[in-house]
Amino acid sequence: MAKFTEESTFAEVLETTEGTEVARKHLGGLLDRPSVGMMKNKPLGELKNMIPLPPIKKKFEAMVDELCTLE
Repeated sequence: MAKFTEESTFAEVLETTEGTEVARKHLGGLLDRPSVGMMKNKPLGELKNMIPLPPIKKKFEAMVDELCTLE
């Protein structure tokens, strides 16, 4: 299994099966939006802090927390 940190990029997460599964679990249909392409090269920690909408921010935080605990 891949290990992720807050410095891992969203692209690195989506390149792995387990990362994509965790992202899909937390973000659902948001992953299918074109705007996701603009976020792929950003580190997870930066993404977690840049999302302004509380409900979506909460989903990103939960995703990042789970990704950083994968072993």
